[in-house]
Parts: sequence; structure tokens; C-alpha cells
Amino acid sequence: MAEAIELLKQQNQIFDTLRIRAFPFPDFVADFIRSHARVFVVEQNRDGQLRSLLVNEFGIDPARLVPVLHYDGTPITARFIVGQIGEKVQADVVKPLSRDRVA
Repeated sequence: MAEAIELLKQQNQIFDTLRIRAFPFPDFVADFIRSHARVFVVEQNRDGQLRSLLVNEFGIDPARLVPVLHYDGTPITARFIVGQIGEKVQADVVKPLSRDRVA
């Protein structure tokens, strides 16, 4: 994750980070999530249990917790994390249909 954050910085994309180490979650986890419009939850499993626990424990809108899931049996890489975050950020960019019309 640290390497991914460095790669994102090189692309002028700056993110706050928080590493969750225990459950039940300390209060500062909820504070961190509530202080951001969108939080990428990086997990190395298919089911996204961490994201589900965060939604259930804090009553947070699931749409604010963007899953970055890696579950092919290989270690997660910085390249994978950067690629997934980049795709999800680009998907949020609204582009005009033409110069005269806006979506």
C-alpha cells in the first residue's frame, strides 16, 4: 500500500490513508470515513468483509466506501492498487457529450 501511495503521488493524486488493524474498530476509524466524501477500501479477498463490517458497524452509506478487491490468489501489488483506484476515479469524471450539449 505504501508503494501504491507513492506511485499515486507521482501522478499528482494525493490521498489520506488509514490502516485498520483491529475489530471492533476504534472511534477514529468512523471519524476518518465521515471526514471524506469517498474512501477506497483495499482488500485482498473476494467478499470484501472489511467494507461490510465498516458499513454495518458505523451505518455508513456503502456508496461512499469504494471497494478495491484483489482475490486471484497472488499477492496484491502496488500496480494493481494504482490501476484500480485510477479506473474508479476516471469513472467519476463526467464528460460533455459535445461542445454544445452537457450531460
